Amino acid sequence: MGFQLPFGIRAGTVGIALSVTAACGHTGAETGSDTALTRRVVCVSKQINEFIYAIGAQSHLVARDLTSIYPPAITALPSVGYHRALSAEGIISMRPTLFLTDGNVGPDAVLAQLRKVGIPILVLAPGSTADSAELLMRELGRRFDRGHTADSVLDAWKAGMDSITRDSATSKAGQRPRVLVMHFGQIYNDYLGLKNGGPAAQMIRWAGGENAIDSTGGMERLTPEVIARLAPDVIIATDVGFDRVGSEAKFAALPGVALTPAAKSGRIYRVDETEVMYFGPRTPGTVRKLRGYFHP
Repeated sequence: MGFQLPFGIRAGTVGIALSVTAACGHTGAETGSDTALTRRVVCVSKQINEFIYAIGAQSHLVARDLTSIYPPAITALPSVGYHRALSAEGIISMRPTLFLTDGNVGPDAVLAQLRKVGIPILVLAPGSTADSAELLMRELGRRFDRGHTADSVLDAWKAGMDSITRDSATSKAGQRPRVLVMHFGQIYNDYLGLKNGGPAAQMIRWAGGENAIDSTGGMERLTPEVIARLAPDVIIATDVGFDRVGSEAKFAALPGVALTPAAKSGRIYRVDETEVMYFGPRTPGTVRKLRGYFHP
């Protein structure tokens, strides 16, 4: 008999959505929203999911990925698994009219299976800079008929960004602590350090610090020897890696960490991964919090 289209999808609609997939990264490919496409959305991007909640469009969501945990209300939705290790069966069982991702998704075979059963896939480029994140918010407002709400969120966000940009100009280079962001990689079960070029490094600079890792691009695997050599004055530990240890004292006693100025001076702080891994409306508040850690 073959595959049937998921609930709520018309045959003509599928072709439209797939043309959007072909225009991956060009978020202006459509004009206006498509209510049929956004009726039941499975979104596997923590940044996009947070933005959907920010503009009040969360009623369209029927499932999330494992790492989408902000705002806390989203955890009431079913999870379809880790965004890089998805199962087609779990996604299809949610009867989505749209599968939404920022492109950091896998395996490829799952996407092929979703296309085979007629589920439209929409890839929106992630907001990897503050400006592109604001554009992403505006694009989601358009697609979900929440343009006015998106504009209001953006106005407050931009005002906060203007404030922290002015504050960062007052930080002198010689007074900037060396900061190491330690992120726990759940796939390989080890700690990773965030390099320059990403949101976390930019937030550190805005907050009056400098990244302890000089290289640019992605993450670096952290061995005890590397951590000790970096000798950070401050360690920012994301939630999963911090919570699995249990306390600041236990984290400070980790191999390599114990030898750092940060551990010796008690300057190890926990932050939610979602605060520093991408830009969003919370960024101004996160930077102010980091500034308090760096310059108490």
